[in-house]
Amino acid sequence: MKPLQLTLINFGPYEHETIDFTKLAGASVFLISGKTGSGKTTIFDAITFALYGESATDDRSAQSLRSDFADPRVPTEVDLTFEHQGTVYQVNRQPKQTLDKKRGTGQKTYESTGKLAIFDDQGKKQQEITKMRDINIKLRDVLQIGPKQFVQIVLLPQGDFRRFLVASSTDKETVLRKIFRTQLYQRWGDALKDMLKAQKAKIKTANNAIEQDLKQVQWMDAPANIANQPVSDQIAVLTAQQVQATAALKDIQKQQLTAQTNYETANTQLSNDARMNDQIMGLERQKQQQITLQSQQDQYRQLQQQIEHLTWANTLKPQYDRLQEFQADVEADQEQLTTILGAINRSSKRQADQQATQQQLQRQQSSQDQRLHDQTILVRQRPAFQKVAALKDQLTSAQTTFAKINDHLTAQKQQIADLNQRSNQLAEKLAERPAISDSLAQLRQTGEWLLNAKKQVDQLTDRQTGIQQLTEQINRDSKRLDDLAVQVTSQQTAYDQLRNTWLSNQIANLVDQLAPRTPCPVCGSRTHPSPAQVADLPQVSDIQIKQAEQQLQTIKSRQAGASSKLSEENKHLSDQKQRLEQDFAALLTEFKQREVANEETQSLPALSQLVANQLADNQNQQQLLDKQLSDLKRKAEQQETIQQQLETSQKQVDQLQADYQDAQSACQKYQVQLNDVQESLPADFANLQELDDHLAELKRLSADFDQAVSDNRQALQNAAAELATANGKKVTLNRSMADTKNKIAKIQNALTTAINQQFHTTDWHILQELLSQLDTLDKKQAQLVDYQDQLKNVAAAITTYQKIIGDHQPVDLDAKKARVAQLAAIRDELTDRYSKAHDVALFNNDRLKRIKQNDAAIHDQLEQTTELEQLVQTVSGDSDAKLGLERYVLRAELIEILQVANEHLKQLSSGRYFLQLHKEAGTYQKDTGLEIDVYDDNVGQTRSVHTLSGGESFIAALSLALALGEVIQNESGGISIDTLFVDEGFGSLDQESLAMAMGALENIESNSRMIGIISHVTMLQESIPYQIKVQAQGQGKSTTSVIRP
Repeated sequence: MKPLQLTLINFGPYEHETIDFTKLAGASVFLISGKTGSGKTTIFDAITFALYGESATDDRSAQSLRSDFADPRVPTEVDLTFEHQGTVYQVNRQPKQTLDKKRGTGQKTYESTGKLAIFDDQGKKQQEITKMRDINIKLRDVLQIGPKQFVQIVLLPQGDFRRFLVASSTDKETVLRKIFRTQLYQRWGDALKDMLKAQKAKIKTANNAIEQDLKQVQWMDAPANIANQPVSDQIAVLTAQQVQATAALKDIQKQQLTAQTNYETANTQLSNDARMNDQIMGLERQKQQQITLQSQQDQYRQLQQQIEHLTWANTLKPQYDRLQEFQADVEADQEQLTTILGAINRSSKRQADQQATQQQLQRQQSSQDQRLHDQTILVRQRPAFQKVAALKDQLTSAQTTFAKINDHLTAQKQQIADLNQRSNQLAEKLAERPAISDSLAQLRQTGEWLLNAKKQVDQLTDRQTGIQQLTEQINRDSKRLDDLAVQVTSQQTAYDQLRNTWLSNQIANLVDQLAPRTPCPVCGSRTHPSPAQVADLPQVSDIQIKQAEQQLQTIKSRQAGASSKLSEENKHLSDQKQRLEQDFAALLTEFKQREVANEETQSLPALSQLVANQLADNQNQQQLLDKQLSDLKRKAEQQETIQQQLETSQKQVDQLQADYQDAQSACQKYQVQLNDVQESLPADFANLQELDDHLAELKRLSADFDQAVSDNRQALQNAAAELATANGKKVTLNRSMADTKNKIAKIQNALTTAINQQFHTTDWHILQELLSQLDTLDKKQAQLVDYQDQLKNVAAAITTYQKIIGDHQPVDLDAKKARVAQLAAIRDELTDRYSKAHDVALFNNDRLKRIKQNDAAIHDQLEQTTELEQLVQTVSGDSDAKLGLERYVLRAELIEILQVANEHLKQLSSGRYFLQLHKEAGTYQKDTGLEIDVYDDNVGQTRSVHTLSGGESFIAALSLALALGEVIQNESGGISIDTLFVDEGFGSLDQESLAMAMGALENIESNSRMIGIISHVTMLQESIPYQIKVQAQGQGKSTTSVIRP
């Protein structure tokens, strides 16, 4: 991917800027220069947004990159033209943003939009895509990487890689984890730890359960110290106890069965004897009842005669009831006849009254005719009164409208005056807006400079910490060198003593070998007057002396190495202190030139605190000005609204003026018409209401007369009809009463004859008495039947008892009940013993079962837990190797990165340096696995990357950055990225290191790839001919220009 042209509209500090990258086509390295905060990195943000619709960093969203100074009518827009593998692409994007509505007033939030055009090598458009989803899919398919990978590959944060170079293995792991997404291994390790923790928790839970169950066991004949014995022994004792308990239960159960059988046999015999005694007593009761029933026979014969009389009376009851009904009918007809005669009298009187009323109404007919005539005349005069009323209503309505228009007009004029006053007040406030915007832009530039200054101060603080750590290391190495000197002295003394002993042994051997007239191996004399007297010494072999010499040389070599290392560290410490003092002095000078620091600021902590305070003040002032601008923006919107309200109000006032004139004319017109009509009205009525009231009274009187005539006519007709109906009913009732009296006589004769035949008398009181007792007939019949049934049942029961009892006699039950109670007590005692023993055995058996299950589970899980614990230690790096699975994987990735980096480093350092992983394990896990050493070919030794100078660490970090980009490209499918950006990392270099870095950059082979350096360092501007220069214009705006030789 190679950018050709980039256009930014209202994006960051750029109002409308176009950058032509084709003007840099001849450069392998170009510079993006400008002051801190001018918008250099925003160019890369724009490229990333054009390709992916996202910002290059997570701390800024695409929407937040809209310019603060942007016109609310003009959208934020980025247009990028780039070439990739021979094809030209032009992508245009607009982020989600709030703009003025295209129609009407107010603002609206517009969603993100975009367009992608694809051209062939002849410049002819082949395809155009306008849907955001299709654009994103197409560009990812073309580039083969996502936004995060693109930023990692294309934008190389040089300062971050310099810190990465000297970071601990733990810090490197954190960085590489994000790049290579190895969080899976970390999560896997955490999951394994959780599994191990859960497994151990299960074992602990099982052990606790066993302990609790053993405490609950009810021991029988167990040792006194059973609770202190091992779990396996307690399980064995409990198992044996349960076997014994089962056998005891079976024995008790057998005894219980025998006792139950004996009890049931005795209880059955007792029940049989008790039933036989009951049968004998029952026979005696039945015989006694039979005697009692036989003594009642005379009483029930009289009851039989009463039943026969009542039955006879019951047969005559229907005729007697009809007689009562007929007599009641005659009485009712007599009462109704009396009522009808009274109605005939009343109807006759009403008829006479209505005839008199009819004659009176006929005399009033002339007055009714006059009322009808007057009503006709007045109805003809009513329209004139209606017109007067209508004109009065119209006049009142017009006067009301006129008053309302006048009030509304006055209110609108007052509102216009108020709006003009508010508009003038807002205008005075809005006049402050440009000055506040300039101040805010200046504060933002200063804030960005302070942020960069804070980074530099933090870097100096880190370097100061490194110097302190190096000083502590030198102190430790110095003490170690002193210890080695003591060891050398001690070892030298031991070696000299051992060698002297060895020489003395050699002398003794020579003395023993001297012979007369043989030359002395020392002086050559053939006479030996006084051979040396050597005391007895321990034997020292040649091997011992050689080993002692080797040990001495080893100690001396270690002493020389430590001395050399200490000297190199002291030199490095001196260089670091000197560079730190120079960089601090340069930074302090810059602070003083900007009047941020004064002469009293002489220490790095004071400068750090000063920057923090200045940055906090700057941010507070920015927030204050942002709030003021927001308030002014709202005031501007209020002023615009007020202007619109003024226009609307003025239009309303003009309309109200016209309505005022119309309403005044209408009032005058209605008043003239009303006066004309009122002159033609009759004088009897003042208004339409009085006329209508008089007409209503005439209509009411006429209607009342008509209604009275109608009511009189209807009343006469009703009275005649009522008289006719009453007379007819009187005739019918007389005829019915005669028929009913004949029926009564016939029934009376029949009943008298029946009484005489039954009792030989004509007295009706006997029949009436019997009829009054008929309600007792059913009861008396039931008593008689019940008596007869009792006689039969008693006789049958006596026969049945005699058959069952036979020759049996009563039995004494008390002795047998005592025996049954004794057998029941024996049975219950055995049942209680069995229940208690069974509950204990069941309880202990349940505990034993759970204990054995938990014990078996523990044994099954112990082996798994051990294996899992070993796996957790291996994966998490808690083993002796201190290298976890994730770090092992990242180590392989880092080896690959170092292999590629060494190709660049070989070119940049002319073959002097070679990066490699530190082979030995560190003291702690944090410094094991990802530590980097550098091999220096000039001295033929490997040393820590912490010993590299500023320029050396720069080229090493640059090699790492380039290598990481290439590795990610390869892992992403071998994609092609033709342009890279190196962001900062130059500001903290001294002159010598910067010169070395520039030399390295000049040696980078282009391979048809451009490298853009983002920096504000002056020396780079003087050394790199191809540049994109960013210039701040004030008020938060910046412009660009392409510089080339």
